[in-house]
Amino acid sequence: MPYDLSDWTLIFDLDGTLVETAPDLHASLNHTLDLKGLGPVTLESIRMMIGDGAKALIRKGLSHHGADINEAEIDAELWPAFLDHYSENITRLSKPFESSVSSLRNLQDAGAKMGVCTNKAQHLAELVLQGLELDPFFGATVGGDALATKKPDGEHILETTRRLGGDPARTIMIGDAWTDEKAARNAGLPFIFVSFGYGTLSAEPYEFLKSINHWRDMQQAIAELAGLT
Repeated sequence: MPYDLSDWTLIFDLDGTLVETAPDLHASLNHTLDLKGLGPVTLESIRMMIGDGAKALIRKGLSHHGADINEAEIDAELWPAFLDHYSENITRLSKPFESSVSSLRNLQDAGAKMGVCTNKAQHLAELVLQGLELDPFFGATVGGDALATKKPDGEHILETTRRLGGDPARTIMIGDAWTDEKAARNAGLPFIFVSFGYGTLSAEPYEFLKSINHWRDMQQAIAELAGLT
């Protein structure tokens, strides 16, 4: 990579951005729904349900079937069942997106500080990164339960940047959903949207936004937002 990124900090979302986690989340959600006597949801259906944490995923799965949402039942029964199943199978089917590992290696070699900012629970995010041997790339991982706030609150990203010793004026957020986009806007950061993930962009125009369709285009998008081209 011909660019020097030693002054730059790159913050990545996890699910749908770094890793194709949908297959394992799909299996765990269907396991949880089965406990309620509900049928499975399709893999394609679940892709648009991911991004707000496990409890939200369970609620969306219940709503998909028109089932009542009982928060006490979710807290006491469904959420623990989901977490047990998911923790035991967390990287059985999940895998990094094509070209992501080689791109991360190039970005690391270019001197970038890199971290993960995700609404996934901290211990689950760490299990994914460790299980797929991605954790050496990242100097900080901040999960959705690590702070009092989470995305779309911009403070979630800014705290990740601080833990890396980065400068917000030289930080770029990368994600696959409007929550990532809004968090980047709220933090005053440029944003790279990965269109192959699980979410969508907002309809609001934003000068400091680029969209890519594949990880092989990541390095160029970062260089352009960093003003290195």
